[in-house]
Amino acid sequence: MKDFFSDVPGLELVEFGLLHISLILIIILGSVLIYIYRDKLRNYKHEKRVRYAMASFALLFEFSLYAWKIGNGIWTWEDGLPIGVCGLTLYLAIIAMYTKKFSIFEIGIFWSFGAVASVMFPDTPYSVDRFRFYQYMFGHMFFFLMYIYMIFVLEFVPTFKSFKKSYIAMVITAATLLLINLILNTNFFYLVESDGTPFEIFEGNGQRLYLIGIYITVSLLMSIWYLPFYVYNKKHKV
Repeated sequence: MKDFFSDVPGLELVEFGLLHISLILIIILGSVLIYIYRDKLRNYKHEKRVRYAMASFALLFEFSLYAWKIGNGIWTWEDGLPIGVCGLTLYLAIIAMYTKKFSIFEIGIFWSFGAVASVMFPDTPYSVDRFRFYQYMFGHMFFFLMYIYMIFVLEFVPTFKSFKKSYIAMVITAATLLLINLILNTNFFYLVESDGTPFEIFEGNGQRLYLIGIYITVSLLMSIWYLPFYVYNKKHKV
């Protein structure tokens, strides 16, 4: 049991191996099930309790990460604060689930691609014999499914105004964290170096080109994520 909570890697996760592919399929299956049962969930007399339970579970799961880091003596201000894309998106989802506020949802929804990217390209050396594997994988999967829940069950449909709001918020957040990185020598949002993320393809050509590569990639991913909503709003003239 002590090894299970250890921060020392054990078994290796094989990217796009059977286990990894299974995790990606769980995201798809979870999304499909929420869609299929959307009406039953929406009309369920205890829907609020379901929503609160999901948000509370996500919050406790995130707190378990802090406890794990503190318990292993590896907690730092840089790595311990939820200032990454996924951390911020997670808390936006939790707040939106508790409050049922569309204004919070519409900011985080276009950032939620980070959850899927984190599962597809995991930035973790741990596998099934370590607690961190479950916290990392299921934590990212679950908060993405909260956004899916809000889309299909709460019927939150973002508009182009939502996209602009989310995009501007992302740019302002990234610019602020870039300044903090320069002052404190940190790496929030992976704006200084890739640290094992897919952004490593932009390294080796200078900091300016690295940042441009990240900006173009994030802009493209956010635009692709907006596309199905654009089609839906166009069809329904929203």
